[in-house]
Amino acid sequence: MNRKLRQCLALSGVAQSAYMVKQLANHGMVGQDKLNTLVRSLFITKPTTTEEVYGSVSRLNLGMQVLQEIVRKDEGSLKGPDVMRYFLGILHLERKLSSHHDMLRTVGESLESMSHLELDDPDLANPELIRQLARVYQDTLSTLPFRIQVTGDVKMLKNEDMADKIRAVLLAGIRSAVLWQQQEGKRWHLLFGRKKIDRNLLLLMNQVHEIH
Repeated sequence: MNRKLRQCLALSGVAQSAYMVKQLANHGMVGQDKLNTLVRSLFITKPTTTEEVYGSVSRLNLGMQVLQEIVRKDEGSLKGPDVMRYFLGILHLERKLSSHHDMLRTVGESLESMSHLELDDPDLANPELIRQLARVYQDTLSTLPFRIQVTGDVKMLKNEDMADKIRAVLLAGIRSAVLWQQQEGKRWHLLFGRKKIDRNLLLLMNQVHEIH
């Protein structure tokens, strides 16, 4: 997989996180397998390939669809203004985090303390782990001046378990944004390279279809 495809895969991770934040905030439900994929990505810190972070390309099929709508500026049901706002907010928050080296170290050490997990457990994203990840987000990223404002159903947002899931998903989105930066992803790619991203997304999607 070349660098441009790796960038697209990481951006798809950000897009999947953004969409899942919207779903949790409005409906309180997301697929357990998709939640597992994002949570798992937090603990793959020394991958040999970008696919290894997510388990496989196909596990980001939803994220690829959402990213496709974002780069095509479609007004489809997957994207919407909230998803775009979360998507850009995650990328911006990752840039803020990258300049706080002590905070980065704290996040890394916190995740390392949980590294005994069985990452292929179908119930990986269990309530206790979600609470721990939410606490990491609260103790670090939530203290930065820039904060992602999540909107949705008031009952969902006031539910602490749901709020914890949203924080855990945002933390996973930051992990994907870090990966995108490591693959030399740049904000101007999103402004001026949308057609290239779209073409590379189609290549990734074709890989998924060939696997199946």
